[in-house]
Amino acid sequence: MKKYLLLLLFGFYSGSLMAQDLVNLGTLIQGGVEDGNKLVDAYIKPLNKAIVFGLTNVDYTQIRKDRAHRLTLSLKLANINIPTEDLTFDVTKLDLQNFEPKDPAKVMTPTVFGDSLQYITLVSKEKDLLGRPLIEFDTPGGSQSSSMPLPFLGAAYRFEYTNLTGQFIPYITVPGSDFKVGMLGLGIQQDLALFIKSLRDKNYGISVQGGGSYLYGHSNLDIQPGEVYSPVTIDGNTTGPYDNQVIDIYYTSFNLAVYFNYDLTRHFSFFAGAGYNAGSVSILVKGTYPVYVADPTGSGSVVAEDIDDPLDISNTYDRQKYELGIRGDWSKFYVQVNYNIADYGGLGLNLGYKML
Repeated sequence: MKKYLLLLLFGFYSGSLMAQDLVNLGTLIQGGVEDGNKLVDAYIKPLNKAIVFGLTNVDYTQIRKDRAHRLTLSLKLANINIPTEDLTFDVTKLDLQNFEPKDPAKVMTPTVFGDSLQYITLVSKEKDLLGRPLIEFDTPGGSQSSSMPLPFLGAAYRFEYTNLTGQFIPYITVPGSDFKVGMLGLGIQQDLALFIKSLRDKNYGISVQGGGSYLYGHSNLDIQPGEVYSPVTIDGNTTGPYDNQVIDIYYTSFNLAVYFNYDLTRHFSFFAGAGYNAGSVSILVKGTYPVYVADPTGSGSVVAEDIDDPLDISNTYDRQKYELGIRGDWSKFYVQVNYNIADYGGLGLNLGYKML
């Protein structure tokens, strides 16, 4: 089954996002390495932000509500809202070296979350003897989704006024693909009542929370020759082998926040927080790939060549966030719902079981 680079990038949070309708992103690589890096970076930037920020969208843990239990296990879900302005991007702002829109009036193309049918055609700036672009390909459509769900497992262990927290995704293979992903995050939430005695035994509290997460994904790829159009005979050689193609994705995310909580009733409490988080992403596409470039001699021809390790994309992102939430506690279970008022914010859900 042919691999889709978009499916691989999306796969670790949802294996069923209309993969059959997605266009192979291999064309962005085959149109040239330098421009390919810029196009892929712009296309998947919203996904990168959603993961870096989404990993910190369900961070709050209750410390003093139930003294009878120290260890809790939970299932967390962050549903990250994608800003409207990040559903498309303008290719003319990427400073592409070799390509331009075929129609100068159509310069906006979907990002990974954009319209599945709103693609445009890019053509090479170099022309043949008849004035025709030497290389032509369509940009990929999006998944047509305005939000992204990100599920993971959580655990917390309390030492009096301190909570040690962890969140993780076991290193697993995403169903329906050979894409493997794993995630590990560690954090600490400190109730200031440890240092300020006047805050003890109150129906409200103030805490400081900080931590970091690391997510890794890996898969094989299958990008073969023939994904671009040219009106002229293609010279050169694309013989591979292409069985060494892989993609590695690395995400890191760090956060720091201050929370205020207030007990509304015996079972329900309210919390609010403000914080900052930052992170980075590194995407490496390694192996041998067929690439088509206009002949640098200006002879009006296209040269095909095999290129090794064509993509190496790294970026950092940061934001401020504000959070409101409510939590219900019972003898063995708790339910927590929160909303992040922030860039790439959204709803968070935490379902927990009290073990000890």
